[in-house]
Amino acid sequence: RRGKTTIMKIINNQLLKKIEKFNIIIWITVSKKMNVSKIQSGIARKMGETFPEDEDETIKAGMLQEMLTRKGKYVLILDDLWDKLSLEQVGIPEPSNGSKLVVTTRMLDVCRYLGCREIRMPTLPKQDAWSLFLEKVGIDGPNYPDLLPIMESVAEQCAGLPLAIVTVASSMKGITNVHEWRNALNELSRRVRGVTGLDEKVLEQLQFSYDHLEYERVQHCFLCCALYPEDDNISESELIELWIALGIV
Repeated sequence: RRGKTTIMKIINNQLLKKIEKFNIIIWITVSKKMNVSKIQSGIARKMGETFPEDEDETIKAGMLQEMLTRKGKYVLILDDLWDKLSLEQVGIPEPSNGSKLVVTTRMLDVCRYLGCREIRMPTLPKQDAWSLFLEKVGIDGPNYPDLLPIMESVAEQCAGLPLAIVTVASSMKGITNVHEWRNALNELSRRVRGVTGLDEKVLEQLQFSYDHLEYERVQHCFLCCALYPEDDNISESELIELWIALGIV
């Protein structure tokens, strides 16, 4: 929600352009439900390697360590790590000889456990937040002087969080009716008032977006996506077949 993955994608793309500095760049999305065997297989696959079927995790850890060591200088990016991870258990050698391990996490103790140098992601500065809001809402604020102060107040409710800004602005995309914007501001203010912590604040703004989906049928279509595991690839044709099977469309 603060753009950690977005920043890492930019860094990943820049590293891929300078491949002469490293022998390989490996990106692994970990997510909340951490699976050591899946991480091991993912890293090996990115190197063009595979493990014998049903191999023990400990054996795979030794094999993986050897694979990574053979690669020489590498960058391993572990995105969205939710829990402490033993590098030894996975088979990731301690970075040396110019190799790098980069982790994105919202848990400070995870970062410290791995001995990483901490780089905190701040919320967006006010001007950047406003620019992003205008871009996503698709309305030229200065052309609507009556609307502008209300839009600014709605943007402020997003507290500089990119996910909240994109979600709320997209929900109000193209709407130029002052009354609808006032209602949106009142609703957001009521939701966020008294909420402590960024997690709860973002959830309230996501709820606002969900409530503003035009039809209940569309809400049901959206909820079907929650049947898939986090970070899973969702096939459009499969999803449509599911909607048809459920009688939604």
